[in-house]
Amino acid sequence: MITLTNVNLKFDDITVLENFSESFQENVINCLIGPSGCGKTSLLNLVSGIQKEDSGEVTKPERVSYVFQEDSLVPQKTARKNLELVLKPIYSDKAELRQIIDRFLKISDLEAAADLYPHQMSGGMRQRLALIRAFAYPSDILLMDEPFKALDLTLKSSIIASFLDLYKEHKRTVLFVTHDIDEALLTGDHIYIYSNKPMKLLKTEKIPGEKGNRKIYDEDITKLKNEIHKLTETW
Repeated sequence: MITLTNVNLKFDDITVLENFSESFQENVINCLIGPSGCGKTSLLNLVSGIQKEDSGEVTKPERVSYVFQEDSLVPQKTARKNLELVLKPIYSDKAELRQIIDRFLKISDLEAAADLYPHQMSGGMRQRLALIRAFAYPSDILLMDEPFKALDLTLKSSIIASFLDLYKEHKRTVLFVTHDIDEALLTGDHIYIYSNKPMKLLKTEKIPGEKGNRKIYDEDITKLKNEIHKLTETW
């Protein structure tokens, strides 16, 4: 489980988190929404270890994968080599490493792109590669910081479907930051709504229905969406 206990975090004279405590459900997709700059990315960075809290305690499993807003691929390496880069320290057997990479390339429909460099790939292909890189690494936690933000609506729907397919096969605890309420309601198990900084929890809800099969116009989803809009209308 991911647990933050009485965590404090400041940047110069700006307080981002003040005596912040939260626990996130294991092996589900936890969606985090809040105003821009409220501290959601800082929370992910604390969990990942990129950022260190000023005081308090962050408890989590050791292995963490991170999918950023940008795909963060190494431009000088092919799709296959980008995957090898993060997996080589885990899988010393070359045959096993290749087998794992081939399987992930196949399930993401990127087999034909294995030897392409990032600049030779479309935005959707690069984002799928970033996703499978995160899932192929045997982490306990997957952190996602608005990874679908730059995608158009059609491409976003396709990438989200790929993400949910990967998640079904390779479950782990997910913290998914998004500004898109519809995106959260369609993909998450739980949703956390936060205030402006210092960040405080305004509401948390279990999202009704089975993710992947929900429609934004479902009665329960519409009701929850309206409740969230009332909390977020001043953002």
